[in-house]
Amino acid sequence: MLIYFVALLPVLGWGFMPIIANLRKSTPEEQLLGTSISALIFACILFWIVSPEVTIASFIVSFVSGIFWSFGQLLQFKGIAASSVAKAMPISNGTQLVGATLFAVLIFHEWQTMSAVVIGIFAVIFILVGVVMTGFQKRGNQIKESVSIHVYAIVILSSFFLTLYVVTNQLFHVTGFAIILPQAIGMLTCAIGINLAKKSAISHKNVAFNLLTGLSWSIANLGMFLATAVLGVATSFSISQACVIVATIGGILIFKQKKSPLEWTFILSGVGLIMVGVVLLSLLK
Repeated sequence: MLIYFVALLPVLGWGFMPIIANLRKSTPEEQLLGTSISALIFACILFWIVSPEVTIASFIVSFVSGIFWSFGQLLQFKGIAASSVAKAMPISNGTQLVGATLFAVLIFHEWQTMSAVVIGIFAVIFILVGVVMTGFQKRGNQIKESVSIHVYAIVILSSFFLTLYVVTNQLFHVTGFAIILPQAIGMLTCAIGINLAKKSAISHKNVAFNLLTGLSWSIANLGMFLATAVLGVATSFSISQACVIVATIGGILIFKQKKSPLEWTFILSGVGLIMVGVVLLSLLK
């Protein structure tokens, strides 16, 4: 029973992470820096407790995956700033799922049978339709897509980098707790570089506040590691992706965005379709 509670940590951690980041008027660069600092502190503590074996090769691979995360997370924060948590996160989660699926099929050749191909295609369709539905908004007597092409472009590019962050270690067969510290070093190194390149004043209060954002992310990341070890990838992955429910509905309620009954119907139906797609994909892992 305890392991299922642990498996819920990614749901809450990744679900509340974008909400926490936007509780304060921080720039995406400040959000990224605070998150990365906190992630490195957490990784150092975990490394000291677990003491995993890290080789030069595994360090480089994990470090690079951390750089991919920084670019992806920065763009996700920018996408949220240009829209809202409730609008950007379903797009982000959905397109990351599609991206990871494409890598699984094209690089890792995971769909070996016709039934797997059929199920996978339906899963991707459900996810993409669900993503679009969450962005619908009532205007007059009509319901229309309210997310701009600009936001879609930013979030999709974000998902490309975040997908690379996920699959890089898998591609080079780097697994376990050996990933976490080198990855966090890569995350912070890139975050510092991004902030230096911006050449504008950084609010230390905003960066300090976003240590909470990083803590939320780190707890979710640890929960995913622990849950995967006991429940397997398919189950833990499926449970973790329920973070889209927390981010979408939590973002609407916490930031007090008014939604009509029709808009709620589209949003909840869209989230539901994304979760159906997640479950179908988990059957193929």
